[in-house]
Amino acid sequence: MGRLGTLALLILAFALTGTASADVIVQSDSGEEFPAALTWNDPGGGDGVALRATGTGLRKKAIFKVYAACFYVNADAELGDDPYPALIEGDFEKAITMRFLRKVGAAKIMDAFREGIRKTLPEGHDEAVNAFAGFFDENIKKGAELELRYLPGKGLSSYRDGRPLGTIDDEAVISALWATWFGDQPISDDLKQGLAGL
Repeated sequence: MGRLGTLALLILAFALTGTASADVIVQSDSGEEFPAALTWNDPGGGDGVALRATGTGLRKKAIFKVYAACFYVNADAELGDDPYPALIEGDFEKAITMRFLRKVGAAKIMDAFREGIRKTLPEGHDEAVNAFAGFFDENIKKGAELELRYLPGKGLSSYRDGRPLGTIDDEAVISALWATWFGDQPISDDLKQGLAGL
């Protein structure tokens, strides 16, 4: 192959790489890739909802990498200069995808969600809190994904590797859950900033 042919292949490879990188967002500390955009199909046959990634982050416990995560919001959502209140309370479609980098027992996952919620909502709403925590009663394997999706008027649904686990519609619990990542006492300041894209 001549020089021009080789050059043409290099240019094509560069163009394809650029296209691929625009389609994903990389969590730099883990190397995990997430889609830069999502589309939730409308089961009623409508246009569906487009979401965009706000940022990624890494959840660490001591020296261990627990999961890489990516947060998504409705592509038209206005977050403002201080995005945290909107990420917690905003009444628009939003989601978090957590890809686990190590095995985690079910009890630890359930306790972590309960503790996170109770930082913001210290008492009451027991039925919704217990229902939500109860969705995660199976051990998590390395590589597994948990996803939480909020749809206005329909509540927050949980998924494991694409399999639906259940839905809660208690708005106070849902807001407290988002505050786990974006509130005044987040599980990690670095994760909070990363997921918000700051």
